[in-house]
Amino acid sequence: MSLMNPLHLDDFVSTEQLERLRRPANEAEGLPGRAFADPGFFELERQKLFPRGWMAVAFESDVAAPGDATPVSIAGWDLIVARNRQGEIKVFHNICRHRSMTVLREPCTKAQALQCPWHGWTYDLNGRLIATPDIGGMDGGSGKVSAEQPGIEKAMLGLQEVRSVTWLHFVFVNIDGKAEPFETFIQPVLERVPDHDLSQVCYSGLETQAQFDGNWKLAIETGCEDYHLPWVHPQIGERSGVFSGDRGGNTYVSIASKREKEVLTGDSLPLFPHHNGKKLGDDGLSHEIILFFIVPNAIVSIMDDHVVTNIYYPMAHDRTPTRRAFHFIGDAATDEKHRQTREKVRDIWIEVGEQDFPMVREVQTKHAQRDELGMPTRFSAYWESAVHHFQNLVVDRLSA
Repeated sequence: MSLMNPLHLDDFVSTEQLERLRRPANEAEGLPGRAFADPGFFELERQKLFPRGWMAVAFESDVAAPGDATPVSIAGWDLIVARNRQGEIKVFHNICRHRSMTVLREPCTKAQALQCPWHGWTYDLNGRLIATPDIGGMDGGSGKVSAEQPGIEKAMLGLQEVRSVTWLHFVFVNIDGKAEPFETFIQPVLERVPDHDLSQVCYSGLETQAQFDGNWKLAIETGCEDYHLPWVHPQIGERSGVFSGDRGGNTYVSIASKREKEVLTGDSLPLFPHHNGKKLGDDGLSHEIILFFIVPNAIVSIMDDHVVTNIYYPMAHDRTPTRRAFHFIGDAATDEKHRQTREKVRDIWIEVGEQDFPMVREVQTKHAQRDELGMPTRFSAYWESAVHHFQNLVVDRLSA
């Protein structure tokens, strides 16, 4: 993040473009192409969006046991996620306090400490500096070396900790340390699904990873509308006509729908308790499925018998790796009798996700061209209201 050259939204989006985005969805025009294609706009997001809120960086399973630690790179920051000896997850900037070497380069397990590979400065799993080997040099020609030096106070030179919290298998961080309490931030999500007992959701061990060759916003927008389903995901089947897109303050946008048959669910998996064991509602349609796009980069997909958590990793203006983890209700997450069904659910999600990748890649190449042409985008007010909400939420965050 360049603090010497602070950027502003109006460097990229004119007053007129912003006004057109703010119109009702049926009249609105989308963000200009430079918001997706210009590395400068990505830098603006690094300065004013990603560090100021709660950003997902890892899953709890990445550091499953005390002594586990893993490096994470996201949006230009290098971090360490570690589980200390007391079982608490801590996050630190992956920068040695000596001369800025990367401390942790590969995941590790059963670690007692983290040691910088350049000069051996060593930190415990709470980030405290515990050793500065040989820093004092040779002692009076005796051939002995000293691990102490006047002016080096270990208590003041620990790894720089990042404010962090865990929720629903995610590890979230707030880089600048100034965001609202996470409990306040996530409350709109919980209020949207009051009947879902998320404490029943258990991690299955199943994960996938892939990469979108496109901007992080474009990758997210691909998921928060059902307009494209008949052409890109025909295996999902007919849409029922029950569909909505909503915004939850500055926390999320969401889409919710029902179907005559929900192909993304398992055939024999237990349901959330409030469904009373019934696959269909009184209207003959599937239970409501809802996808939360928690800004900036976490997605929670709540089905009737499983939950999928996604992390999108903004790495550059045109590159967004993604990870997905699968969760099921109670013992169904790990019971061997449900293993094949769990894997089937995973494979369906993989198939659907892979169908989106070429679309993102192709559209990404067009954003710079349409910017040159002054060509705006438009929305379907019915199908793409969440996309419209999302773009407005992003500019709201960047304007704050």
